[in-house]
Amino acid sequence: MRFRGPLIGLTVFMTVALTLGWLVYATLLREVSGSTTAYSAIFTDVYGLREGDDVRMAGVRVGRVQKIELVDNERARVDFVVQNDQKLYGNTIASVTYQNIVGQRYVGLSPGKSGGSAGNTVLAAGATIPVERTDPSFDVTTLLNGYEPLFSTLSPEQADNLTKGVIQSLQGDNASIVTLVSQTSTLTKAFAGRDQALGNAITSLNTVTGNLAQQNASLDKVLTQTRQMVSDLDSRRPELVSSAGSLAQTMRRLSKITNDVFPSLEEIITRQPGFTNHVVGIEPQYAFLGDNLPIVLKGLSRFYSEGAFINVYMCDLNLTGFFPGLNDVIPIIVNAATPGNVAQYTPRCRNMANG
Repeated sequence: MRFRGPLIGLTVFMTVALTLGWLVYATLLREVSGSTTAYSAIFTDVYGLREGDDVRMAGVRVGRVQKIELVDNERARVDFVVQNDQKLYGNTIASVTYQNIVGQRYVGLSPGKSGGSAGNTVLAAGATIPVERTDPSFDVTTLLNGYEPLFSTLSPEQADNLTKGVIQSLQGDNASIVTLVSQTSTLTKAFAGRDQALGNAITSLNTVTGNLAQQNASLDKVLTQTRQMVSDLDSRRPELVSSAGSLAQTMRRLSKITNDVFPSLEEIITRQPGFTNHVVGIEPQYAFLGDNLPIVLKGLSRFYSEGAFINVYMCDLNLTGFFPGLNDVIPIIVNAATPGNVAQYTPRCRNMANG
């Protein structure tokens, strides 16, 4: 008695699960309701078509694809079933039609050209529609890729409308074909309006290309020299590696010197009353140095004016200061011994005395 309640619950759960599972399976299987008749069709290409896809007439699902197989290594045979109340005639055309943007296809059945006895002849069960009365599939990605330059210039809404028009056109909607042609014409006019801008861009590009062509010899020379330089560097790789090692060693030594000097520099800068205050405090000395430095440099330049050696003339050397009383006698004697009774400097000393 204790197990009756759980057993009833398990039974109810299993019944509901099996029922729901069967409903899901039946929905996914998409069997055709009612009695059906089997037919076949030969296609040159059934790209995107799968077993279980729809068979439609005028957009209404009337059958299902049962099997797809390769025949003669170049054609595809599609076996499908159609409801018995739908008749296929001798001029019926079968086509693999694009269904949606996901890439699904279906087999579309449509009447062929009217006239003749074939249009009145009902196909027998198991009959095969020949390749002459079938339209193959194609890779729609190739078509959409052709519109890629247009999509890059369109807004998302315009791109969606254009894509929708392409899909509806592939499904045989004549109104969509007219809309697609109209949209394509509008886009073409928009591009045609930019013809002058495109022409200017092409002309400018042609000018740039011409200039590059004129510099072909220079470019070739630059490339040759660059190649030679790289080759020389490659041939001297050991020396470069050695130099890099020496440079690293030098930098380590410099770093060591800096580390050794830094405490002393820090002490100079941070000592009281401070490095900056000390520099500011000797401003008069800097002013004196600035005033007299040009005179000193001018005098030093005369020492080296005749070459890489020092040339000094003793023009104003006076030794009479060591003998008191001679300061007045010596000039009188020199003036009397000089022609004209006036003491003269040598030409070199006269030039220096005149600046």
